[in-house]
Amino acid sequence: MAAARKRLRWVALVFIVAGVAFAILYPESAARAAALPLLAVFSLARMVAAYLLALVFAIAYGTTMALSKRAAVVMLPLLDILQSVPILGFFPAALVFFVATFQGHPAGLELAVVFLIFTSMAWNMAFGVYESLTTIPQDLQDSSRVFAVRDWLRFRRLVFPAMVPKLVYNSMLSWSNGWFFLVASEIFTAFGATYVRPGLGAFIADRGNAGDLPGIMVGIAVLAGVVVTLDALIWRPLSVWSERFRIETTGTGQPVPRVPGVYERLAWLPRFTRLRAGLGAGVRPIVESYGHLAVRLDRVTSAHRGIMRAIRWLDLVMFIAIFAVVVTTGLAGLTRMLLRPLPPTAYEIPEATLRSLFRLALAYGVSLAWTIPAAVYIGRNPRSSRFLTPAIEVFASIPATALLPLILGLAIALTPSLGARAELAAFLIALFAMQWYILFNVIAGVRSIPADLEEAARAFGLRGLAYWKRLILPAIVPSLLTGSITAWGAGWNALIVSEYIQFGGLLYTVPGIGAMMDIATFETRDSEILLLSILSMVLVVLAMNKLLWRPLFRRAIARYRLEV
Repeated sequence: MAAARKRLRWVALVFIVAGVAFAILYPESAARAAALPLLAVFSLARMVAAYLLALVFAIAYGTTMALSKRAAVVMLPLLDILQSVPILGFFPAALVFFVATFQGHPAGLELAVVFLIFTSMAWNMAFGVYESLTTIPQDLQDSSRVFAVRDWLRFRRLVFPAMVPKLVYNSMLSWSNGWFFLVASEIFTAFGATYVRPGLGAFIADRGNAGDLPGIMVGIAVLAGVVVTLDALIWRPLSVWSERFRIETTGTGQPVPRVPGVYERLAWLPRFTRLRAGLGAGVRPIVESYGHLAVRLDRVTSAHRGIMRAIRWLDLVMFIAIFAVVVTTGLAGLTRMLLRPLPPTAYEIPEATLRSLFRLALAYGVSLAWTIPAAVYIGRNPRSSRFLTPAIEVFASIPATALLPLILGLAIALTPSLGARAELAAFLIALFAMQWYILFNVIAGVRSIPADLEEAARAFGLRGLAYWKRLILPAIVPSLLTGSITAWGAGWNALIVSEYIQFGGLLYTVPGIGAMMDIATFETRDSEILLLSILSMVLVVLAMNKLLWRPLFRRAIARYRLEV
């Protein structure tokens, strides 16, 4: 304990000296950095609000898709569309529903920012819930029907526990993705107006546009500190807790791990025993009240099944009505636009879409090459996972705009011309956006392998290629497909960042559908080209999901479902 405290003093001294040196060398950046803690609080509050909305949406939407095949016929393609719409596509909705409604009031701007961050979180979590519930072992589903476990009781005892592991890991990924698009959410320009809200994202974007490398590095440092703190206090404990819900094929699996040993090394820190006891005493009545309420809901739903069925139908009818109105309005506006002569730029959209598709395919291939081996290593080595997972979460949470100095520096060092630099930078940003979805989903798939299957593989002497072919690959296929679907969705979204880069007074742009949308939004202010570009992207994503990902996913569920 004493030795640890001494080491902490030396670490604190190093940080103090580094801070003083930074303030002396870069006084202007240091003055701006003084406001960063408050800006971090603002950004964190928006992230929490967006995440809570995304959590409720993901559980409700994903559960409905998984448990109702009729609803999934409509809801699954709609989710594909929503995932394929880039964050620029939601700017008009944010402007109309929040900014214009509140007449530019800060409350409307805050709601717009939360909504934009929500769009970067919700779809991935909903897909995770859907995958979890569609891969529930058939024996467990049959048992719930035999024992008449229905409605709220079935949700508490079967549905929710089944979604917890995947939901936790996808929440970590969506949280990281929220930080990724925080820059585009806190400071955005649409149709001639610029809207800025104070926060870390706006600070990093402002320093990036000014080419202020020290300011960017300070912003990254604060962001990394927030990410590490939240990882230690929330996400890592949640990931350990989620192991309790892992499905085992027998009752002889490994026990649930305790808090990882990396935290035991911090046991000498103040434990705040009295504060924790007081908080526990305050929360205990709430937990007990929830338990009593859950039992009452079980009784009510069991006794009034007709009313619950009517409520479900009412919800479905309302959803279909709203969906029909939105689709009808959109199709009417699109028809009027297509009946008019198209602008000359519109004929460049197919070629731009193909260029972007090739760029994303290359980034996806590189992502697969390193994420699958890395995910299997991390998922099968708890000791390495304790150290590598927090580091990966930090890297995944750093927004692309914050990494522009490093990305552009590497591009300048490796390529001779401006066009080649822009192309390499676009590829690296697309890679950065896609790889984390595959990595986190495959890690979750590896960790969901029952312990007794691992023991059986060792007993039969499976090693090398046979071990991968018989155990690892079949176990991770559903998670890999889910990660691939969401990775491509994130890649399409990242095009608005990767294909049109403004940094240090220079513009790095490459031909592509993302660059066309950026130009239509920021330069020409052409809403017609923006809408056509979004439509082209949506059609490509829907075609890929319908012809490639969905058939593969259905086959994987049928062939690689875990049975108990």
